[in-house]
Amino acid sequence: MNNSCIVLEGGGLRGAFTSGVLEYFLDKELYFDRVIGVSAGACTGASYLSKQKERNRKINVEYPSDKRYMGLRHLILTGSYFNMKFVFEELPDKLAPFDEQAFFKNPAEFDIIITSLLTGKPVVLSKSDTANISIRKALVASSSIPLLSQPADIKGELYFDGGVSDSIPVKYALSKHEKAVVVLTRPRGYRKEETRGIILFKLAFRKHPEFLETLLKRNEEYNSTLDFCEQMEREGKLFIIAPASEFSIGRTEKNYEKRLALYSRGYQLISKEFENLKRFLNRNAAPNDSKE
Repeated sequence: MNNSCIVLEGGGLRGAFTSGVLEYFLDKELYFDRVIGVSAGACTGASYLSKQKERNRKINVEYPSDKRYMGLRHLILTGSYFNMKFVFEELPDKLAPFDEQAFFKNPAEFDIIITSLLTGKPVVLSKSDTANISIRKALVASSSIPLLSQPADIKGELYFDGGVSDSIPVKYALSKHEKAVVVLTRPRGYRKEETRGIILFKLAFRKHPEFLETLLKRNEEYNSTLDFCEQMEREGKLFIIAPASEFSIGRTEKNYEKRLALYSRGYQLISKEFENLKRFLNRNAAPNDSKE
């Protein structure tokens, strides 16, 4: 769609919802000029751009049941709750191969949001950046959750999850395009509570005050961004897709049926809203009034 982009929020295995939405887009051959992904949103966005049907379902619904995917054992042994070698090496190389050639052949722009450990600020990795450092390194950086993962090293600099500094980069999206589709992984009306485990964060990041400050203010920035999203939706600049609260799951959800239900809900919801979405993208629709 001309002069439009899609923003994909992270949220760990809540990305099952995004996976369902993107699967429907692949079925309908709906694509955008730019995909902007954060954490799990970047991972699902990569498979969307490589146009690999069912791959996101395998990664976010099926394989998390494999004991190699995540768990406290991996956190103790490697410093990361999600087994980075399994998720970002064995899966894309062998079990659910990622078509990197198709990804880079796709003309759409792809921006991955990561957070600098040094400054606490968001950093945007463009498609050309990922070609230079490897798509794998970029996705690992955007998926490295503070306390649950080690920081990712990119050319000597350390980075964490993009969601720390810019969970829903809609302002960036609207600086590039007239309108944007936003896929959230939390239900409408959700607002983030104050950061838990403050003492742990202060101990872990005491040598990185700027990053620590960003972490501790994350809930304020996140909630402010949600308010901005709602305002932009009313003005007809955003089309928001979000799961209903009854389908909500945790970022490390172990229950296969719950992950599958969330995936199916994403697919079903956008199928019902698809005509509204097309009108929005064709600039003839009133602001989206979906309540889910």
